[in-house]
Amino acid sequence: MEKIKYMFMAVLVALVSMTVTSCSDDDDDENVSNQKNPASMIVGTYTGTLREVGDNTDGAPCYVAFERLSNTTVMLTRFFCEKYGFDQEKINFKVSESNGVYKLNSESGLLVDGMYINGVLTMTFQTDNGYNMIFNGKKEK
Repeated sequence: MEKIKYMFMAVLVALVSMTVTSCSDDDDDENVSNQKNPASMIVGTYTGTLREVGDNTDGAPCYVAFERLSNTTVMLTRFFCEKYGFDQEKINFKVSESNGVYKLNSESGLLVDGMYINGVLTMTFQTDNGYNMIFNGKKEK
C-alpha cells in the first residue's frame, strides 16, 4: 500500500510539473502593444530647448505637449517658447514606429516633423519667416 501511495504521489507531481508552466512574455506584449499603438509613446509634455538650425548655442527653453487622438495619431496641444515669441497650438501628427524609432509626420500643410527615441523628442519646422528651427527635449515623468 505504501508503494502505491508513493507511485501515486510521484505521478501526481510529474503531471503537475508538466501542466503548470509559464513563459515570461511581458516584453513581447509591450513591444507588440507599442507597435499597434505608437501614439501612446508620444503622449506627454516635453521640456527642452529651441534654436535655429546651425546655431550651436544652448538655445532657448521651451516645452511641447501632445495628447493622443487614436492609436496612430497625436495632437500637438502646445509648443511654447517665450524667447522666440513662439506659441503654436493644435497640429495633428501621424505616428509610425520602426525598430524603436517613432516618427511624427504633420497632417497639416506646415513644414514640421519629429522623431522620438528613448524619451527624447526632436522636432524640426520652418517658421513663417523661413527660419529652420529645431527642438530637442525630454519627456517629463
